[in-house]
Amino acid sequence: MSHPTFYIPPDQIDGDQATLTGDELRHARVTLRLGVGEAVRVVDGEGGTWEARIQSMGKGESGLRLDRKTTEPAPDLDFTVAMGVVQGERFDWAIQKGTELGVSCFIPLLTERSELRSRGSWKRQARLHRVIVSACKQSGRARFPVLSDPVFLTELDTAPFDLSVVFWEEPSARSLKEAVAGVDPPGSCLMVIGPVGGLTPDEAALLRGKGCIVAGMGPRILRTETAVTAGAALVQYLWGDMG
Repeated sequence: MSHPTFYIPPDQIDGDQATLTGDELRHARVTLRLGVGEAVRVVDGEGGTWEARIQSMGKGESGLRLDRKTTEPAPDLDFTVAMGVVQGERFDWAIQKGTELGVSCFIPLLTERSELRSRGSWKRQARLHRVIVSACKQSGRARFPVLSDPVFLTELDTAPFDLSVVFWEEPSARSLKEAVAGVDPPGSCLMVIGPVGGLTPDEAALLRGKGCIVAGMGPRILRTETAVTAGAALVQYLWGDMG
């Protein structure tokens, strides 16, 4: 029988003692109605996982005793997704599915057609962090992906990556299989997905100039969140832990 999982950040863990607060406490106390002595699983978002037991349960915090620790290894593929910002739950959905598929880092991308044009109007960091926590708990991840602040496409740095792939809906774009034929398996990969309406030809040319490989996803036009999910699955199949 699996035990419920709770996220406790490293600064709330001290030796074999941990403190549960906030949303995670409400979930344990109100939703699951857990009490003293019950067994749970704790993750710290940095790869650490503990078997634990509840020692105290209050309205403001809960004390846990941590027992056996295991550490989730870093993935073989360091996988970053830069995606055009879209409004509402569709962006949440893309973050959720990308997290479940093992993405290491998300970069919200500001482009000519994105639904967010300035960093100052970005107000979603806390909400998306909660989406990531929930998706990691559901999928059994103890090492959480990083959520970057928004970046303008012109500022996107492709240099740190062994391979950078842009999925673009250009009719003549080659399939990913054709586009990366003969490419050595990368240790790090950047995948770029445009916003609603896609990347402009000038933006695609800019990314080509930065060394990105441009590929298509077949004859169908995909929503941003669908393209993120399909692209992440393809990348993980080719070079990650799904092949």
